[in-house]
Amino acid sequence: MIRMVKVKNLSLSKSNVRQRNREVGLEELAESIDRNGLLQNLVVTPLKKAGTFTVKAGGRRLRAIQLLIDRGTLPVDHEVPVLVLAGEEAASVGASLAENRQRAPMNPADDCDAFRTLIEEFGMTVDQVAIQQVVSVRFVEQRLALANLAPAIFEALGAGEITLAVAQAYAVRADTDLQARVFEQMQRAYHGNNPDNIRRAMLNGTVKGNDAKARFVGREAYLAAGGRIAGDLFATEAEENWVDVDVLEAMATQKLEAAAAELAQDQGLGFVTPIAATHVPYDIERRLHEFHAPVRALTEEETARVEALSVENDALVEQLEQGLSEGSVEAQAAEARLTDIERELNEIQAARRAIDPALKAQLGTFVYIGGDGGVRVHARLFSEQPLVDPNAPPKVSGGSAVTESGNDADGDVDHGPKLSAALVDELATQRRQILVAHLASDQALALDLTIFLMAQNVVFEHSFIRDHSTLKVGAASFPISAFRDEGSMASQTIDDQRQKLDTSWAGYDTMTQRFDAFRALDDEARGAWVAFAVARTLEPTLNVADGYRSNGFHDHLGRLLGIQVEHWWRPTAENFFGRVKKDVMLDALYEIGGPTLRGRYKDAKKGDLARTCASLCNGQGIVEAEIREKASAWLPDVMRFDGIEKPSPLHSTFNADDEDDGDPADEEDLDEDHEGLSQAA
Repeated sequence: MIRMVKVKNLSLSKSNVRQRNREVGLEELAESIDRNGLLQNLVVTPLKKAGTFTVKAGGRRLRAIQLLIDRGTLPVDHEVPVLVLAGEEAASVGASLAENRQRAPMNPADDCDAFRTLIEEFGMTVDQVAIQQVVSVRFVEQRLALANLAPAIFEALGAGEITLAVAQAYAVRADTDLQARVFEQMQRAYHGNNPDNIRRAMLNGTVKGNDAKARFVGREAYLAAGGRIAGDLFATEAEENWVDVDVLEAMATQKLEAAAAELAQDQGLGFVTPIAATHVPYDIERRLHEFHAPVRALTEEETARVEALSVENDALVEQLEQGLSEGSVEAQAAEARLTDIERELNEIQAARRAIDPALKAQLGTFVYIGGDGGVRVHARLFSEQPLVDPNAPPKVSGGSAVTESGNDADGDVDHGPKLSAALVDELATQRRQILVAHLASDQALALDLTIFLMAQNVVFEHSFIRDHSTLKVGAASFPISAFRDEGSMASQTIDDQRQKLDTSWAGYDTMTQRFDAFRALDDEARGAWVAFAVARTLEPTLNVADGYRSNGFHDHLGRLLGIQVEHWWRPTAENFFGRVKKDVMLDALYEIGGPTLRGRYKDAKKGDLARTCASLCNGQGIVEAEIREKASAWLPDVMRFDGIEKPSPLHSTFNADDEDDGDPADEEDLDEDHEGLSQAA
């Protein structure tokens, strides 16, 4: 619907896809509007405050008009035509993207971010995005490949420091570690911004000896296959550069394929896909259908056996606690019998989770390379097509069952009695109040529901489930969207924790069935779900005095958990020393070995100094035992959990006058916070 709205009631949406090049051609646009008027309406969505709107498409036109108002060229109460969208967020983001791409050229990084948002956050497919934006599927895929560039390269593209052709040259291989290494090399190279030079370097790059893929293949096997290593007599094996990446890739793939074939045969799986990387990319997972095997009910025979074993178990425990002396023959026999009982009970539980071989033949999983260089098996199962259960009962013709949503099995809606929309809303509200009053009085059920809704968010985070609850526990996003950390010890541990979660309840068709199955899990299984779901909501913070990333409460949590960061993260030339000033590195050497150690390297070049510091902090280098011990435990202060939370006044998060108003002052405050973080670092 087109309507006239005063400019003062419009604000720029924070979700407008044009984040870069916003000021390009603004003066010329303002002059055109002053001379010819506004030739194209803005696209907006309503805010909660009546009569106010946020501009989804046309942000440059809005700023140009605001510029004319500030100069007095247009009156303060000037009105402009707007098209009001009331649809879903994905549609407004798509509209913003489509219009911006048709006007002043967008920074390619904005294109990449917008395409990724439509796919990852709104569940659109590549084909759907291509149709919406009137571009080819290949174009969308190319932009998505750029979105997954190493962070430093993607930031350079967004800042206009490199051209689109240069970024595309780095994207010829998806290995972000290799991209980052070549990018660093090209920064110092003559003609380092030549796409052809970059492409050759990417296709002929080297790999460090401590790379997960190198450890997986093995040094001796690599050399035996004709692989070459570039290094010097003073370099450790971890610092060597493996030159023949193609040989390494082929050997890793061949070894993984053999592991995949063996696993498929042993487990009776339909397929096992080898991934020659340290994680399974999400875009590969989402092409498949995740499978969760429901736990079947106990048979009558199993129920009777479980009850008998439980009675016998309790009797033996009572004998051990009261009558039998420790170490006696009778006590040893009782303990051995308790072990047998536990094993039999576990076998009964395992049988309940067993998957029919005919169904299992339709399933598969992944094998990939762990950060330690070993083979890792993805704990979840997937199917290439929607599953067909060979043991499912045949569909009954001539009638259908009604599902929880009110739809029958054939998709026909059971309308029930005709009620007005207002009456439906009023009755729903009253019934909700009754439900809330009862749920609030049942603490056990409320706790189960809380954990269940959180767990369901984790399992189905990329699917839409109408659960009619505002409780959401989405994973916190990284500050750098393209940042990758899959190879770190912490990220691999998180992956292991996710794969060990009991998802047997997730295989049922309705929330009712899933909830009842979830409640049947033991306390440990449900506790694991709430711990994982809550933990992944934590946002990135650092131990800095002030700034956007400062949060002393996280430091308090770290101390409660007894975290020793030095066992989980070590500073290297790539992740720290090569990215700070020389004084920071010299101060680190002073903390480790005093003025003597600092003096040894005070005249070293920055690159050499970064490698020296990294070598020391990772247990390498020829130094005294005391210095080696201090270096192995050294951390930059920002990585320690030593911060103390400062008292701060509580501020209301709601302001009726400027709710979601896109005030530029808010962005300035955020910029100041980031500036404070940079100064602290």
